[in-house]
Amino acid sequence: MPTVPDLLFPEPSVRIRHRELSDALTFAFATGGATLGPVLARTSVGDSDFSPDCFARDLFLKDFVHDCLALAIAGEPRELNEGYLHRVLTHPPRDRATVEHRHAVFRELTDPRLRARVEHAWVALDQLRKNLEATPLARVNPIHRRLEILRQFKAIIEYLAHGFEGCTSALRLVHDFASSVLDSSGWADLCVVLDHEDHFARIDLSIRIGYDGQIRALEIVRAEENRENPLHQSQLRRLWDHFIAFLRGHAFREREIIGRLVEQVFDGVEPALLLCFQLMTDCEFYLVGLGLEAESKARALTVCLPELLPSDPAERTVLRRLFNPFLFAEDRPPVPCDLELAGSSLVIVTGPNSGGKTRLLQAVALAQLLGQVGLPVPAERARLVWTDGIFVSLVQEVASDAREGRLGTELLRIRRLFETLSCNSLVILDELCSGTNPSEGEEIFELVVELLEQLAPRAMITTHFLQFAGRLAQELPVAGLTFLQAELDDHFHPTFQFVPGVARTSLAQQTAERLGVTRESLAALVKQRCAEHARRHEPQAR
Repeated sequence: MPTVPDLLFPEPSVRIRHRELSDALTFAFATGGATLGPVLARTSVGDSDFSPDCFARDLFLKDFVHDCLALAIAGEPRELNEGYLHRVLTHPPRDRATVEHRHAVFRELTDPRLRARVEHAWVALDQLRKNLEATPLARVNPIHRRLEILRQFKAIIEYLAHGFEGCTSALRLVHDFASSVLDSSGWADLCVVLDHEDHFARIDLSIRIGYDGQIRALEIVRAEENRENPLHQSQLRRLWDHFIAFLRGHAFREREIIGRLVEQVFDGVEPALLLCFQLMTDCEFYLVGLGLEAESKARALTVCLPELLPSDPAERTVLRRLFNPFLFAEDRPPVPCDLELAGSSLVIVTGPNSGGKTRLLQAVALAQLLGQVGLPVPAERARLVWTDGIFVSLVQEVASDAREGRLGTELLRIRRLFETLSCNSLVILDELCSGTNPSEGEEIFELVVELLEQLAPRAMITTHFLQFAGRLAQELPVAGLTFLQAELDDHFHPTFQFVPGVARTSLAQQTAERLGVTRESLAALVKQRCAEHARRHEPQAR
């Protein structure tokens, strides 16, 4: 078995679905027309303490992968394995050592030459995948196709062996992997077959044939170059000429022998080929992280690798110039803000609609998730307290066929929260209890706050119950309870910054005036409609 080129974990392991990928690869090599992408999407991403059901849907991670993560090489967009990247994001590793392991790779990839090598390797592997998946044209000789695939694989291994020498991070495994392939017997057989095609080599075979004329076993005994070979027929014909005298009189065809030889060579290199595709998915992880960095830089924003702090209530989460990359897909310029959270705290965020509250919560949850996955976070500087889970509930439309209304759906989520919550979780709740009347909603809100105090996670909650929030700030003795409000400028426009305190107004009146929803404007519209109606019906009255 070759050295495993695992770039994601300190202890390298084979994470591909070996049997499933092997079957798909064998079929693709033999006939083409297979699809490797779905199998690669199911590559193991390791054990995790996170429950995807608690955050993936409400954090819109599929949209994030599709709209915000991109891979462009030499200015050309490349297709990503979105299923695999979604699995990586929903399964952060259990230990900080793994994240630091990934950070080391990112730091080494700041060398543009090394980054270019990773990009080249990924492109070559992606092209190999496409060639394997493609259905060959009817006029294409199938053996020619298989030999070309083997030749492409040979070029990739040689590039990996010489392009990653001297690396100090996990990237050194790429060189070690390729070197172990070069020393394998399968590689030697591969070179024999391809050298024959390229240099007129001589190949001696040991063949065992059954009574029915079918090949039972085939083995390369000896190979040597013969540059003086006078035969100038087609490549496959030259190979046949070496065997014809030895094989005359038996009831099998030329294609059977050559095909059997090529299949044997493929079987010998298949373990390495399988690991090449694991390497491809790992490279994709780092390339999308670098792509997020490039996209942010193009918008005058900065990402960073966070400092990861132990799970300690005394530690504080610090985010400087935090921004929300979801706004990239909306072609809206994110406005960075600063945020600081105690290790165990409950932050209630108030402010007017469209003031950035939901976007702030989304950015905080995404920063925590990306940081614990090992990717750059959308902030200029980040200190993150390690957590063993995230619970996210953002306001969404309730499906028309939902068994429960909005309130019922939200109450079920609250129950789910306390079923899964630990003392070391990050809780994100948007517009808690907004689906009911204020009196009932405030009662449930207060209950949630009191119970969260007992577990003492880090929690951020937005609310439009401004009077209630003000009362909590004055009356409810909850440890770690703090309040943030959306900042407004002198014209009562949101700055998308957040400062201590409870908002005094939702700006409903100002918003109504801006949108023309005032008594005067609506009364004028009613008067206009009545006049139009009277004019339409006046002739009939005559």
